[in-house]
Amino acid sequence: ALLNAGVPADDPVIVRALASIAAAPHEQTYTVALKAQVLAAANPGKYAKALRESAEWLTTAQLENGMWTYQHPKENPRAWGRGDNSNTQFALLGLHEASKAGIHIDPRVWVRSRKHFENTQIVDGGWTYYWQEGYRMPANQTPSYGSMTAAGVASLFICGQQLHVGGAKRFVDGAYPSCGKYQQNERIAAGLGWLTKNFTVETNPPNRGGWVHYYLYGLERVGMISGLQHFGPHDWYREGAAKLLQEQRGDGSWGASVRDTAFGLLFLAKGNRPVLVQKVQWTHPDKRKGSDWNRNIHDLEHLTAFVADKFGKRTTWQATTLDAPLESLRMSPVLLITGHDFPNFDAADRETLRRYVESGGTLLFEACCGSEDFRTGFRQFAAILFREVGKDYRLRPLAPDHPVFDSFYHLEDPYGMEGIDIGCKTGIFFSPNALSCLWEMEDYVDGSKKAWSEMALQIGTNVCAYATGREKLPDKLSVVQIPKRQERKVDEPELVPRGAVRIARLVHNGDCTSDPHALVSLASMLRDDAAVDVVAQSADLRATDEALYDFPVVFMTGHYGFQMSPEDIAALRKYLQRGGFLFADACCGQREFDTAFRELARRLFPDAPLAPLPEDHPIYTGEVGVALGEVKYRPILAQELQRAGVKEWRGTTRPPLEGVVLDGRTVLIYSKYDFSCALEGDKPYSCRGYTDADGRKLAFNIVLYAIAF
Repeated sequence: ALLNAGVPADDPVIVRALASIAAAPHEQTYTVALKAQVLAAANPGKYAKALRESAEWLTTAQLENGMWTYQHPKENPRAWGRGDNSNTQFALLGLHEASKAGIHIDPRVWVRSRKHFENTQIVDGGWTYYWQEGYRMPANQTPSYGSMTAAGVASLFICGQQLHVGGAKRFVDGAYPSCGKYQQNERIAAGLGWLTKNFTVETNPPNRGGWVHYYLYGLERVGMISGLQHFGPHDWYREGAAKLLQEQRGDGSWGASVRDTAFGLLFLAKGNRPVLVQKVQWTHPDKRKGSDWNRNIHDLEHLTAFVADKFGKRTTWQATTLDAPLESLRMSPVLLITGHDFPNFDAADRETLRRYVESGGTLLFEACCGSEDFRTGFRQFAAILFREVGKDYRLRPLAPDHPVFDSFYHLEDPYGMEGIDIGCKTGIFFSPNALSCLWEMEDYVDGSKKAWSEMALQIGTNVCAYATGREKLPDKLSVVQIPKRQERKVDEPELVPRGAVRIARLVHNGDCTSDPHALVSLASMLRDDAAVDVVAQSADLRATDEALYDFPVVFMTGHYGFQMSPEDIAALRKYLQRGGFLFADACCGQREFDTAFRELARRLFPDAPLAPLPEDHPIYTGEVGVALGEVKYRPILAQELQRAGVKEWRGTTRPPLEGVVLDGRTVLIYSKYDFSCALEGDKPYSCRGYTDADGRKLAFNIVLYAIAF
């Protein structure tokens, strides 16, 4: 439980516990099964020998009927010989973790247990603790209940069963002939039906008062292994977490024992895995094609298993609809929309998708099996999605050097991928060729030994790495902050509070609006954290605009090289000399903008060049704003600086800000590394800049300095 909750394996408490566990003799099924799970979670390489011994003990302890009892039958042939479903599920959990750690498990073990659970399911769809002949619940048999039904469902999954079983693994001319063709596993479906019908988190259903924490642990396993967010109308994790948080005692415990507390903690820790991708459920006008959105049922299950903990923590997936609140959609950094036909999105759907992308999310559209109908529909959709709101974001083929092809794996084949750039990153990806069916097949290799599934899984991993910026994902119940939309009619005057600070954005031809929400976010920070009234609705002004003098602070950013006319430069110089303040950054750390800005600074003030801010500058010392501490860099910049041998590649208390001083007053502050993406709230993979938290603090201090000095 502690390992799953994030306590590191080198913590002194864990070190002592692992030493005790590794030395524990192989006795009792529960003990050996838990030993295997713990050692696999801590360090499967270091404990490979002990894991192998645990797996061997469990394998040879299996009874012929596919069950386990408390002891090894060779040690005590007469004790508990009939087996039970509780010992059996724990034995399978131990073997499952050993198998994932690379330990070979005799396939017959899984077959025997699968047959046991298939043959002992009670007619109502559930399972009970013991199995007796005449499993259709004669008078002397205990009825089904929650913890054992969860054990039965999870055990069937572990034994290689799936709720929906597809056809043969073949990939012909870019398509999967068995796409959308499934047979349902009736046993698992019936077990899930029982859990849905009898769902509760208050007790071990339907009416057993005890073992509720044990039941919740089983419910978590079923929810996670099946990818189900809901049992019927019930969000199993949210309801279970609410119960546990409400009932936790002051000392941190639950229930009557350490065991109950461990089960509670496992539920909270494992069920709270970040949601990496959500698949959008859309309704086909032709009801006969109602599941076209989910033709490859196990695609995301296999993709998230392939991603595993590559981003620092294991993730999960789930299905959603566009009726969900934006905060719920933004729970995941990626939404997948797939099908053979293209969805008929109405205006409300298009607005939701626009807002999802503009708030930092990434859309992945895929023409399942390379469907020409989906390709055509998507291209028509892409042409109008942003045109409806007066923006020109165009669909383009992705060049082989696009950052997505190097965000995790180095991929040389773009696979025909296309995308739409929104602000600092590609916010919409489109695969006109099959991905999901190759994820579904998981390990398809053709006759020429081309690993098609591996290639598709690597593309999916790279899209997710690009979308997340390789940064830590929020847990499932974390509140996602959505940038506030500032909208008003053109003829509606803006009410400016007396004394409010107004910040303008300087217009130029180098992509000056690359982070459209940055100033809105900054204004909210200043109001909430510094009680400074700032007008959130930014104004985009040229240097020659007389209205510039209504704004004491001007912000400038961009992606590309730019030119300013002599008239613009003269006007900006005059503004700064008369008390104005300019702060700027190279958006995403783009070198083209950096070069152009340095030329602008040289032409503005030839006798007062850009120079590093002194170590005792108020922005660094915390005299204004907040103490910076160590300002950290995003991964791509940290790696670049490390390769260059820069000592402070992890971060520094004095980020490399530069400024221009006129008559003792700093009138211009510039950062060659990006902080505006931190204000925007998205995580562009290729951004050479500061982490979100530190970039916000830096911008916060700069503006407070501008209005205080």
